[in-house]
Amino acid sequence: MQTVATHAAELFASSLALSAISVVLLSRIAPLIGIVDVPGGRKQHVGAIPLVGGLAIFSAMVVAPAASDVAPLASWFVLAASVVIAVGFWDDVTELSPRMKLVIQVIASAIMIWGADVQLQSVGDLFGFRPIGLWIFAVPMTIFAVVGVVNAINMMDGMDGLAGSMSFTAFGWYAIVALDARLTGQFQTALLLCGGIAGFLLFNLRFPWQQRARVFLGDAGSLMIGFALGWFAIDLTQGPGRTFPPIAAVWVLFLPLADCVSLLIRRLRMGKSPFVADRHHIHHYLLDRGFTPSQALAILTGASVLSGAIGYLGWRLYVPEPLLFWTFAASFVAYHSWIGRAWKRLEMSRRVENRSIFESQALVDVPAFAQVEGLIGAEQAAASAT
Repeated sequence: MQTVATHAAELFASSLALSAISVVLLSRIAPLIGIVDVPGGRKQHVGAIPLVGGLAIFSAMVVAPAASDVAPLASWFVLAASVVIAVGFWDDVTELSPRMKLVIQVIASAIMIWGADVQLQSVGDLFGFRPIGLWIFAVPMTIFAVVGVVNAINMMDGMDGLAGSMSFTAFGWYAIVALDARLTGQFQTALLLCGGIAGFLLFNLRFPWQQRARVFLGDAGSLMIGFALGWFAIDLTQGPGRTFPPIAAVWVLFLPLADCVSLLIRRLRMGKSPFVADRHHIHHYLLDRGFTPSQALAILTGASVLSGAIGYLGWRLYVPEPLLFWTFAASFVAYHSWIGRAWKRLEMSRRVENRSIFESQALVDVPAFAQVEGLIGAEQAAASAT
């Protein structure tokens, strides 16, 4: 056990170090090739920030196995992740249409399905009768699931440290699951991703010596990480010898999935396109309520740790899958109801506050208005007298 722990620590440390070094090197190149994020519109950061976090994480994930003397990553996984990160990089340089990004995500999912034979064959025993197989729907449901996770993580990339911290937490839980299930390749890959994300977070989190993020994930990073999480959620639950239930894997990703689905529903109900970005995510709500970015990050990361613990312990303690499923469904309904009402209350209080400010300004201007009105009246009276 000590050997496994030592080996895992070395693998994690090498990935972290390589990621951090890659961030430093790529940050110097980023302005030269145009992969920087310039503030404006919804983007409220200060200065042009390099979008190289995803490239650094991917580089560390691929190179670290050689540095740690372990087998290279599965070729199909690297190929599919390369496709995703390439289109993400392209999007960071020249903004792509949502349709083009969707097509590339489908292509990467196809590599996962037909190349690596990783697909969602069953969603588990959700209702207590028997496992629900997907049969002819396995391929479309696999693509739907992966694309959903990719976009959920992409939507969470809106605050310093948030997408990275939540992804680190999710990969951490998946690494523990893979270790318990004796899936060595999956354990090492998850550990490499944890190390790579940790190296990136050194430059993306806020510290006393670092008031703001010095580097962002970019679409290359958020799309690649989301794809890897979707791959793991399926790979750890499907196939011979897998006992980790799909609903437990979904619990690990509860917060990004719940926030994504809830926001899409609210946009559709308001008659808006579900693909038009706005500032109505959970992290935006916490910031608008007065929490600092560090406080909001701590709250959301803590919630992710808790939801991951529910999934992992539900599996290890043999909690019935229907109970995990109905608890998940109830939690989503509760979240959706709460966040919708919370935004309405906040917007109502803003309108009341703005009205009060307007009325107070109007009262301040009354004497001046009356004085002007009196002068005009006097001039009119003098004119009529003449």
